[in-house]
Amino acid sequence: MEANDDVAIYESRFLLGVFVAMGIVATLASIFTAGACMGYLFGVLGRPPTTTVDFVSAVFMLLMGVIGTVLFGVITVEAVRMLSRPRAPVIFLARNGFKDVRTSPDLIPWSAIRSLPNFRNSSVLMDLDPQFAETLRLKFVPRFSKAANRLLGYPGLYVSTFPLEDMSARKLLELMRGRIPNAQLFTA
Repeated sequence: MEANDDVAIYESRFLLGVFVAMGIVATLASIFTAGACMGYLFGVLGRPPTTTVDFVSAVFMLLMGVIGTVLFGVITVEAVRMLSRPRAPVIFLARNGFKDVRTSPDLIPWSAIRSLPNFRNSSVLMDLDPQFAETLRLKFVPRFSKAANRLLGYPGLYVSTFPLEDMSARKLLELMRGRIPNAQLFTA
């Protein structure tokens, strides 16, 4: 495939279905965690906490359950929405840039990508020019995950390759690097 050829990449309906099933399990586990912690704190599941350490631990786990419920719930709803839509490409590699409709409606010009290191074989990290990144209109879930990743020390925008049809992170990375003029500047 030539670097000048436009490429459209689809999501695998099967892998997206697996993702939805995993999201449902994670959401239910988070609801269970939050409910069990509330039951423990209010004494429904036995003696309520009597020490500060027990109380703080239960409140911390309650917060984790609530955060997990919201996070996994939103991601699962988004995945169900994607699964219910008609089959269409989600990633486009064109001469002038990259577009992932799951992340943003905007095209990211190749010149705005500063580096493309590989990340955990399930996603590709794009280090974007900060001025361009400020103007990029991200959807809710990518905006939330980008902020969370930044807090954990992982700047950049991630492109998930898990649900893509016949496209590993390594293959997507190679296709992207072949289209960027200054590919020798990017880390392996």
